[in-house]
Amino acid sequence: MATIPDTWYDQKVQDEIATIEQSAAMKAYINGQIQADEAARLVTADVLKATEEDTGEGGEVDTKLLELWGFIIDFISEWPSSHPKILDLLYTIRKLPHIDRSDKDSIETFQDDTGIVRESQLWDDLPKFWNMLSDFWDSEAAWRHDWTKSSLGKGESPSWFNINAFAATAFKGGPFMGTKLFGYWGCDVLKMIAKKKRELFDIDIPVAEIWMQSAGAELHNFYLTRFRTVSPLDTWEEWEKAFRGIASDDKVDATIREKAAGLAAAMGQASAISEGEKYENLQITLAYANSSQES
Repeated sequence: MATIPDTWYDQKVQDEIATIEQSAAMKAYINGQIQADEAARLVTADVLKATEEDTGEGGEVDTKLLELWGFIIDFISEWPSSHPKILDLLYTIRKLPHIDRSDKDSIETFQDDTGIVRESQLWDDLPKFWNMLSDFWDSEAAWRHDWTKSSLGKGESPSWFNINAFAATAFKGGPFMGTKLFGYWGCDVLKMIAKKKRELFDIDIPVAEIWMQSAGAELHNFYLTRFRTVSPLDTWEEWEKAFRGIASDDKVDATIREKAAGLAAAMGQASAISEGEKYENLQITLAYANSSQES
């Protein structure tokens, strides 16, 4: 697991992204010095204080929530080694005591996974987090070429790769398993390949690989049960065909062609065999593609 340097935490405080207390709490939590329940209590203290002082309009509560989630998203986008702990922390925050705001302005109204539009609850719905994370993903998707190239040039792990790795891991299993937002992201990543923008292959193919390796079977099931009902013109078969086309295109880098071939095979298996067998075979297919690339 990569160690997050002290200077990173210090910089977040200097940039006013986190308070000294939040930075110290997250550092202790990530380094295994405190448990998730203590970290959750410490990092949400400013939000709790704002709710206690709130006279009804919730402006300061909104501000403190956005500050908290911005700090958490920085871990997601910059430190993939922290993802398991961040998922545990988010789940623990969800389980914090409910804060009743029935006599105050709504923090946020949203449509839950059942299709019901309702007020977001502190803390069960993680208000503001999902919209903020979604906005971040959309921005990363729009600028993935320039930002990813820049990160790779600096020897850094691109934030576009990292946020998708986080989403794929969460979608696969655990307390956020099957989250609708993440499922749409995964399908959109595969859909991007069908646009056949050659200059983006070396960015889009590795991200598609992240999704298929981490949660290929689950993503295919989401496509069947949800994605194709709202986007019927975008098909799994079309995406698979696009990967096969890339794999046979001699104008494309050999490494990318090899990855595309592995992904096409994995997608074909995902649509042809049972869920239990599918995930195992996805792992075998992609592991073989990776090992042949490294040899």
